[in-house]
Amino acid sequence: MEQVDGADAGILLGLMQKLPLWADFIAEDLDLLMRTGAVRLLCFASGETIIEEGNYEKTFFVLLRGMARVVRGGRLVADLDAPGTIFGEMSFVLGKGRTATVMADTPCHCLAVDMGYVDFLPSPEREDFLIRIFRRLATVVAGRLGSANARKAALMTAIRERREALAAHIAAERAALSDLRRELAGLDTADDEDVLRQLLNRQF
Repeated sequence: MEQVDGADAGILLGLMQKLPLWADFIAEDLDLLMRTGAVRLLCFASGETIIEEGNYEKTFFVLLRGMARVVRGGRLVADLDAPGTIFGEMSFVLGKGRTATVMADTPCHCLAVDMGYVDFLPSPEREDFLIRIFRRLATVVAGRLGSANARKAALMTAIRERREALAAHIAAERAALSDLRRELAGLDTADDEDVLRQLLNRQF
């Protein structure tokens, strides 16, 4: 991980200003946040861990460039590739450890927002920042919840439909087996078998 500065920082700052998270902030606000260390521009190399499951931190991230993956308990749960995607905010919001690991799949430029540094902002900037950032985060989380609930409903519907299809298939196979058994039971081959046995055993 390295901090991005110079010309690249200027380019990324311009990109940052276009993100919904900062819609309530003017350029002077963002400059103050960067000067105080509350907001930093970081670059993570491919394969590098951005956040680690179980750690408790007050920092969340905004993906600006690159692709990353979210892993929980060793299982892939999501891919991140859309500029403006926010991740890692649940740790400081809920006051508990990270619920997943996020790892860079390609070089990733991220905006790191350290809520620990916010405590050192001068008042009333601190209170103003918190009001605006939490309002935006609430919108993000609400949207994510709505999306997750919609996906959950779709998965439950798909599971139900597959169960119904499986039940119908099993019923059809059972009926076919019953038909075959009835046909087998109806075949009287005893006489033919006796005749064949005598013919094969006859001496000429």
